[in-house]
Amino acid sequence: MIMMQKLLNQIDQLHSFILKGNQHKSKVSEKGTYWQIDHSLQVLDGVAEVLENSNPTDYQPTFSFTKLIIMSTGYIPRGKGRAPKQTVPQNELSQEELLEQLKKVRSKITDLNKLDKNKTFKHPLFGWLNLKDTIKFMGIHTHHHIKIINDILK
Repeated sequence: MIMMQKLLNQIDQLHSFILKGNQHKSKVSEKGTYWQIDHSLQVLDGVAEVLENSNPTDYQPTFSFTKLIIMSTGYIPRGKGRAPKQTVPQNELSQEELLEQLKKVRSKITDLNKLDKNKTFKHPLFGWLNLKDTIKFMGIHTHHHIKIINDILK
């Protein structure tokens, strides 16, 4: 699955960013690189968990213009969305803690290959996503934060 490999490559990028230490650039973001990484990993971990435990019969397809635009373009505008509380880092993690979190998330993402294609995730703005679209969303979201990190590191 191409999207899965892309997501694993993004996790490798996050790993390389962790090794560079926590960087800040207030002109780009109020949050530093470790916050961006932690948030990205929390989203990947949480969404993977929901997918694993989902009941495909709960799926109720709905139209969302926001979903159509973001999933079609692969672009999330900066500063427009608000992360659910459970994915907002409360404390700044150390390099070691982030590396451990990344290892756990990599394993969960790899395990998505074993899931039934009818597993689902209900996104707070997009509504229901099937497994394939959820993996695509995870990649789009991670890419959004990788771009922010790259701008901080410039």
